Amino acid sequence: MGNGRGEVSVPVGVRVPVLVAVLVGIETVVLLVVALLGDRTTRAVTVALDGRAPAVLARVDLDVAMVVVLALVAVARALPARRAWVLDPLLTTPITLFVIAQLNGVRDVGALVGIYALASAGVLFAVVQDRSAPQTTPSAGSRLPLGFGSAVGIVPWGIVAFHQVGAGVVGHPLPGIAVVVTLTALVAAIAEFVATWRGRHGAASVLRTVGMSVVAWLVVLGL
Repeated sequence: MGNGRGEVSVPVGVRVPVLVAVLVGIETVVLLVVALLGDRTTRAVTVALDGRAPAVLARVDLDVAMVVVLALVAVARALPARRAWVLDPLLTTPITLFVIAQLNGVRDVGALVGIYALASAGVLFAVVQDRSAPQTTPSAGSRLPLGFGSAVGIVPWGIVAFHQVGAGVVGHPLPGIAVVVTLTALVAAIAEFVATWRGRHGAASVLRTVGMSVVAWLVVLGL
């Protein structure tokens, strides 16, 4: 739309997501530099077959994983909402839960794949909710898909909680930073869910972006 001087004005609704994408992109670059200059934090992914001792399949660099998550968030913010979900949250949520599970001592490849799959399934239910909700009043439609998604998505957090409790029971409590990262991510996820349940998708997006940023920095700086 013109402004009377031959210039084309960009709607605020378009400028804000682009600005957020740029800011998160800059943050991602800074986080990558910090991660590369600091000590690398890796965790093993293991497999145990036929009663043998667990063998290491691979090692995951948790710092780089969270940099990738933040980069995906930045790209997603620059895309239309109908396409952005393929990156965030469909990829970012499972990766983040994978990292949190590793921080809490989950090493078995079967458990990690299960956590990733359940997190992805929970996100897909939320996407169905978003697609089926009325565009004018999103909170007026059925919340059944979102309810199913929350029921599925809570399972990975339960696995993480069992590992936290189990570590304390056997006398090997987890480092404090692992607990802080886990609780921070959980609080952010709950806040985002509440905003989504109430149909406040803008607030949910802000909470998600801030939550992912805080978790990423905690992982890179705290480990």
